[in-house]
Amino acid sequence: MDFECEFVCELKELAPTPALLIRASTTMSELGALFETGYHDILQELASQGKSPTGPPFAHYFGMSAGTFEVEFGFPVGNGVEGKGRVVSGSTPEGKAASSLYIGPYGEIEAVYDALMKWVDDNDLVLGGEAYEIYLDNPAETPPDRLRTRVYLMLYEG
Repeated sequence: MDFECEFVCELKELAPTPALLIRASTTMSELGALFETGYHDILQELASQGKSPTGPPFAHYFGMSAGTFEVEFGFPVGNGVEGKGRVVSGSTPEGKAASSLYIGPYGEIEAVYDALMKWVDDNDLVLGGEAYEIYLDNPAETPPDRLRTRVYLMLYEG
């Protein structure tokens, strides 16, 4: 499959933004179904409060162990929006990160991670063990080879 991927890597400083999110332990094979139901539940909770997201959906990934990993995923929201049930209040990540824009199918995103890890190493930076993705396009409306994902690898600041 042909796809385009920009490997323009850069250092970013991320500021936290209020968010409604779901925290879960999952595997790669379960991730798609988890996102499908979870993002829907978050949007339902926002709608019940007469609110809308203030930006595109995101996922914040934490260390992998024996095939499972922790993820927080959700939407940025305005101040004062409260979660309910498994939908909780939180924030997007903050701190320094290596970043690049990936264009293409989610299943082939590993190439941008490889490029970012090389860039981090080449610039004598240290990975912090977390990744953060912002999904800029709706996969129900955008062909897979045109999906844009902003990828951040969080950096150790010590």
